[in-house]
Amino acid sequence: MRLPADPQVVADARRHAVALCRDTLDEQQCDDLALAVSELVTNAIRHGGDPVTLTVLPREGTVRVEVTDGGAALLTPPEPGELSTGRRGLRLVAAVCRAWGWHAVDDGKCVWCEL
Repeated sequence: MRLPADPQVVADARRHAVALCRDTLDEQQCDDLALAVSELVTNAIRHGGDPVTLTVLPREGTVRVEVTDGGAALLTPPEPGELSTGRRGLRLVAAVCRAWGWHAVDDGKCVWCEL
């Protein structure tokens, strides 16, 4: 799913991912998937930019999510300040997913997670 770099599309991306995975994941896992997709797509829009692409790959018992964007490679999640309202997205993804990571792609990066 190709997404415009507009925060308004995050809800659409979340609904799309959950709809694809209803038969693969239970209700709690669908909630975790929605959270992970929200965080990865939001980060791609805020920090990466066009083109933003969401790929959801449901398989038996697992789902892999990949979000690509046109931004420079990510090295490590930044440390949030104690009173910060942001900088926690990748930590939330790590908390609800079995694994996550990133790799460089042509003209950008891909951040992925597996539930």
